[in-house]
Amino acid sequence: MSREVRNVLARLRWPEEYIRTLRDIFAPAEIHLADKDDTERVRELLGFCDVAVIDGVLDDSFLAAPNLKWAHCDQSGIDAYAPRRLADSDLIVTSSKGRSGPVLAEHAVFFMLAFCYDVKRLLRAQSRRVWADHNQDGLRGLYGRKVCIVGYGATGSHLARQCRAFGMEITAYRRRDIPADVEGVTMFSLEAGDRLEDAVRGADFTVMCAALNDDSYHMLGTDEIAAMKPGGVLVNMARAQLVDDLAMQTALLSGQLGGAGLDVTDPVEPLPPWHRLWRQPNLLLTPHVTPQMPDRTARTLDILRENAGRYRRGEPLKFAFGVEDVFSRGQRPEYFRGYHRIMATWKWIGERLA
Repeated sequence: MSREVRNVLARLRWPEEYIRTLRDIFAPAEIHLADKDDTERVRELLGFCDVAVIDGVLDDSFLAAPNLKWAHCDQSGIDAYAPRRLADSDLIVTSSKGRSGPVLAEHAVFFMLAFCYDVKRLLRAQSRRVWADHNQDGLRGLYGRKVCIVGYGATGSHLARQCRAFGMEITAYRRRDIPADVEGVTMFSLEAGDRLEDAVRGADFTVMCAALNDDSYHMLGTDEIAAMKPGGVLVNMARAQLVDDLAMQTALLSGQLGGAGLDVTDPVEPLPPWHRLWRQPNLLLTPHVTPQMPDRTARTLDILRENAGRYRRGEPLKFAFGVEDVFSRGQRPEYFRGYHRIMATWKWIGERLA
């Protein structure tokens, strides 16, 4: 059954050229622009719009909107608002999943190479103007080493291609029992009854690229870390709660993990300055920031263009939220709002002292 689009809420801060493309995609529907901070305007538009395209994730007001049939969240993961009632509702929710896959994969390779070359030590020596004996015999490149990619969507697939170019041995673990699209990847899957522990066995590097949901929460814990090669490196480019934080920190302290490269932290971001992870010598931390894709918004518009056609034809939409995506732990307690205000102040002070 075909569906018509009449009014679209666009809660976006896009340049006008992209807004024009958005208007073309949904024409002849009317596009109603709103700022994320203008809650009154958003509430007004939710009273009659049938489609919403928003920066960020949903909240209960979108689920309660009387005429809203489809909401697109312009980001890859929407686990921050993924309750069971959303999966049970008639509202179709899609995301821009995979739009930044190539650079997220590059970011993972950055972490891996940084540990191969012991970059922290090199930078310390350079800052002291020391031509240091860098223990060359103790260093090993990526060639011939084993990597396990946990989660095989856009990021995992791109990472597999990059690791293959480095001559690495590659295993991967995914939800569905689907063969890898890259030659030489040994695939394990939940659907086939495989254990993550088997996929990571003997891995020099384990890279987390999976989506966060109730099934993947803390999927990498003590047993999985123990199955890796002693002194192996954990890289997390996805969501911090995929990893049991206590198990990770214990393994870093004991040396079971030789290092960790994290772009995400648990329980909160930004990581508070008093957190002990800052003091870990074998940790590399980036503040949930990956270089931009040159065409990131254009890639989102491509997803919207295809899904708008599917929506109007009454077909299933790409990257639609389903029951397997439910994450019941996703909403933070109220006190975290106060925490983020404190951290915003801390960041402001730090920027001026830098």
